[in-house]
Amino acid sequence: MSACGELGCHRAGMRILRGRPSRPKPVPTGHPLDDHLLLLMSQRSDLTSPRHWVHYLYFPEEADARRAGAAITAAGWEIQALEPAVEGTSWVVVPEQHDAVVSESAVVAARQFFEDVAARVPGAEYDGWEASA
Repeated sequence: MSACGELGCHRAGMRILRGRPSRPKPVPTGHPLDDHLLLLMSQRSDLTSPRHWVHYLYFPEEADARRAGAAITAAGWEIQALEPAVEGTSWVVVPEQHDAVVSESAVVAARQFFEDVAARVPGAEYDGWEASA
């Protein structure tokens, strides 16, 4: 005998849930914000699906931003923007990739790369990333 309700069915002591199958949780990256973003993405879509991926770096001077932009482009990223920041006197560099698979390992590698680019310039900062769902 089974009893079905809004959330699922019970049958012989076993609960059968209706709806989407659960997706596996992402493997921790070692960075809490990256882990949180990946978890949110995994709840809405398959992490193996290609998507638009954008990062944000800030530099104190235009020349620093242009040098960083050249290094980022040489690493295979496109530059969406390289311009004065909306607030303050710094310059923002916005690298992007279209059709990127934003996996745990890709996030770890990208964070390391962009933090290294920012670390070459005193006062520069890597401010994280976002990706389309």
